[in-house]
Amino acid sequence: MKKLCRIALAILAIPSVTLSQNLPDLDSLSTRIKPEVSSVRSLDFVRPFTVRYYSGAEIDTSEFYPQEAYLQNYDLIIRTIGLYRGDIPLSSEVITGSPEDPLPPSYDPVTRSINIPMEEYDAEELQLERIMAHELAHALQDMHFGLDRLLSGATNSDQLIALQALVEGDATLVETLWENVELGAMISDAQLQQIINDVANEMPGESVPGFLYEQYNTPYLRGQAFVFALKRHGGWPAVNRAYTNLPSSSEHIFHPDKYIAGESSEEIALPDLANEPFAGDWELLDRNTLGEFGFRNIFNAFDIETSHTAAAGWHGDRYAVFKHQQANAAAFVLFTTWDTEQDATEFMTAYKNVLAIKRRGTEDFRIEQRGTDVLIAESPRDLDALFAYLEKVRSTPTVALKVFDVNGDLKIDFEDFLAFATHFGRSRSDPDFDPRFDFDNNGIVGFSDFRLFAAAFGKPIAPTPNAKPAVVIDPRFIHSALGFVR
Repeated sequence: MKKLCRIALAILAIPSVTLSQNLPDLDSLSTRIKPEVSSVRSLDFVRPFTVRYYSGAEIDTSEFYPQEAYLQNYDLIIRTIGLYRGDIPLSSEVITGSPEDPLPPSYDPVTRSINIPMEEYDAEELQLERIMAHELAHALQDMHFGLDRLLSGATNSDQLIALQALVEGDATLVETLWENVELGAMISDAQLQQIINDVANEMPGESVPGFLYEQYNTPYLRGQAFVFALKRHGGWPAVNRAYTNLPSSSEHIFHPDKYIAGESSEEIALPDLANEPFAGDWELLDRNTLGEFGFRNIFNAFDIETSHTAAAGWHGDRYAVFKHQQANAAAFVLFTTWDTEQDATEFMTAYKNVLAIKRRGTEDFRIEQRGTDVLIAESPRDLDALFAYLEKVRSTPTVALKVFDVNGDLKIDFEDFLAFATHFGRSRSDPDFDPRFDFDNNGIVGFSDFRLFAAAFGKPIAPTPNAKPAVVIDPRFIHSALGFVR
């Protein structure tokens, strides 16, 4: 069984390892493969990095495995959202594997090192070479685009998986292309496209929760399909530009044509909870964005046949999960918006089928379509108050104040303005275009963006209320996951 490689973003202090005489020399292997990877990826290695073996027994796994306290509400949250209906509780071992399992190979942008676990790789030589090609691609990405900065810039889980798909999809494509060259395989782009599509649509095994399979699988295999679509559209320069004009949602990954066309989404801001009548009775467990990725997984969990078409047309969403302070009850509120009213209707029809199973014939939910918006509240208590909370969304500015706070100091001040002014006038066709300053998502940093910034200037940003980290696609699971069997 082969494991997918991941990027390690944790800072590891790893002592030296006494190597077995039977292990291949990594420096020699890297030296031999580097020119081939550089040629395949059309990027040069421009700074030094290290390659090394390490032993999983030497690693402080606390950096890689969330503590049980962090996971205490995970199963409740995932079931309340509807991502999982299985009989097995989602414990830490189900999610991340056993802490005794060896860690996968990785590239660490902090130490600029490729790390290969010595317990894993007494396998055939080609497997180790493929791993090296994949991790060398990550080293190239880091040299030219800055991985740590890139992956730390996500503002929600759906955007995080899109960024991860760009990075891992790029490295997986390089691995695939390198292997074809190494084996002397002469296949056309059309044949390669079919292979990539077939692999991306592999089904999970019965013992693996579907959403967990997709969580770990999507960045590599669907990411590879996304990157290959960009490469076919405009060569490696089009892929390179994606590191500046970043994909902003899983919709872009599933539909590369929408990314290429510059289709944007809406950032939904849920109102402040402080003054809500139900706030004192409910604890906020999770607040995040599902995206097309999340809705596909919900529909698949409930065996909705139209899962892909019902999730297509997504334009934005925001959800919150609450737990009642006294009663044994959970609540789920969800605000979604869609490209067209027909898309909204298709989604609502499919979601009503979910509710029929999920709520088991009860009336503890409310779902309404309002033009392109669909509002959903599910709760055995305070249902009207929770739905009224959702109804306030359209009276909240559609561009959240935090997008103007470039330096993250919870103020929108002159420092943020200077950063904005530096990018004023840039458009999506410019190589240094930064979509963070295109507040209205029209493809240019212009006067309309300036007006939005001016309206927000001087306003303080309230810190996020004390809530547990979002756990649907949490960065700690993405960055520190064990990899996944392919």
